[in-house]
Amino acid sequence: MSCQHKFCPPARTTRIFLTMVSLGICLSPGDWPLSGFEQATGGKVLRRFAWADHPQVERMQVEGEQPAREPRDDAAKDARQRVDLALQTLDYTQPPAPELLADLKRLVESHDVDDLVRRRAAIALARLGSRAPSGVVSLKQVLTEVKSGKEPASTLLWVLPALGRYGSLAYDTAADLALIAFDSHYPEEIQLSAIAALVEMGATREGLTVIEKLLTNRHLPLELRTAGMQGVIAYRQEASMLLPQVMRWLDDEDFALRAMAAEAIGGFGERAMVAEERLAAMFLDDPAPLARESAGQALLAISPQPPLWIINIYDETVTEIAKVEAAMSSESLASISGRIADELQAELALRLAALRLRQLEILRLMGSTRDWPQRVTNPAGRPAASELNQWKLWRVRFAAALKSDSLKVSLMALEILLRSNALESVEWQPVIQRGLLSSSPEERRATVMLFQKYPWDARCQTWLEGLLKDLQGQTLQVEGQTSAIHAQRGAEQRLETLQRTDGVADRQVVQQAATHQRRLLSQQIAAVRAALRAVETRKVPAP
Repeated sequence: MSCQHKFCPPARTTRIFLTMVSLGICLSPGDWPLSGFEQATGGKVLRRFAWADHPQVERMQVEGEQPAREPRDDAAKDARQRVDLALQTLDYTQPPAPELLADLKRLVESHDVDDLVRRRAAIALARLGSRAPSGVVSLKQVLTEVKSGKEPASTLLWVLPALGRYGSLAYDTAADLALIAFDSHYPEEIQLSAIAALVEMGATREGLTVIEKLLTNRHLPLELRTAGMQGVIAYRQEASMLLPQVMRWLDDEDFALRAMAAEAIGGFGERAMVAEERLAAMFLDDPAPLARESAGQALLAISPQPPLWIINIYDETVTEIAKVEAAMSSESLASISGRIADELQAELALRLAALRLRQLEILRLMGSTRDWPQRVTNPAGRPAASELNQWKLWRVRFAAALKSDSLKVSLMALEILLRSNALESVEWQPVIQRGLLSSSPEERRATVMLFQKYPWDARCQTWLEGLLKDLQGQTLQVEGQTSAIHAQRGAEQRLETLQRTDGVADRQVVQQAATHQRRLLSQQIAAVRAALRAVETRKVPAP
């Protein structure tokens, strides 16, 4: 006999949910509305099923907390329903209605609702921030209850982030957060949450003390050390007093920490000029690309203008590339045969790849992080002599890089000139043609992206249309050659067989080559058409 109680869920609904649970189909509790599963006994059973496989349940059950509590307090229950409706349309740029603010605070402080409900209310208060300053009082009260043992430690996982988001309004809790950060009785995830809250709160004395301890102790777990470095990056110049500690991490075994240390030093600005030599060595010699890039960015951040030694390093790199290329094609190497020649060729190829990578990284550093046209003119409108001189020196090198055998280098140089609006008297057509007609999909996409990111004039459109016609003509020629192979007469086939060791195999090779050529031409035509569409969309009037 089916239950007729008005609060019991229909039997069909119960069967659907039980089937979903048995199949492993379970929505995340964080996605449920606050009033979800507000039902009687049957509803409670369903909610416990749905919670069963959630990763938070095990932790909450170990700590003795029931994940599916129903509010015993009618006021809390009503508040949950009202908040659930209000949060769907809440404008976080405006102060909340007094009734809603009271409900949010009541849910945060309540012991009669689920932690997920309290978490959502706390996050809503944190997002309101200074528009709901009294919400900090409720969060502080919960923090106090955790310290006294009235609340489980897992509550900190949503209280601490909310306090951090409140910023300066929660400064007086910084001391408590600092104690939690180094209290080994708490799980590491709670310690990390306390550190993150201190960082997000803004530079405080307690926060700087915590970060200094994290940087000094190299025996801490990697996650805690990483959190300390993230704090330095966030505090920027407020943490410049920690420069000696941060510089020690430039030699850390973990490349990600080395990169973060370089980024942190860059945030100190000109105060970190003493680190220039160490960053330069890291930029040139660190085996990790991420660490090299971070060191280069830091060099430009702490220096008022690019160091001149970067030009010298770039010129030496280009000279070495020319020497290695000459050695690879020299007659002396060609005269050597056997395994020794192969080893020499492989060694030179590796050397060439490393040099081209360095050239590319220097170009990327000098181009992507500096807006040259704006920097060569000071606010008063007069050219800044030092910056103007450097721009002239680098522009010559950008233009020369367009002729590099490496298409990646040429495309990088072209993008720098495009970003700087300095394409005058530059032959960009060969680079674009190499990119659009490349057999590499990545290089074709990179070339098309230049047309999508930067405006091109009508002359470029005309040139692309001509290139498209050439490709279409090549396609017709390849198709004609393929048709001729299929139309070959029997006598010609027999003659071909006599003239070649295996005429049939040769014809198959020709057909395969033609098929490959047609496919490549089709891809190249698609790339040119994509470039044309981008030009038509972003086109500027011809000068």
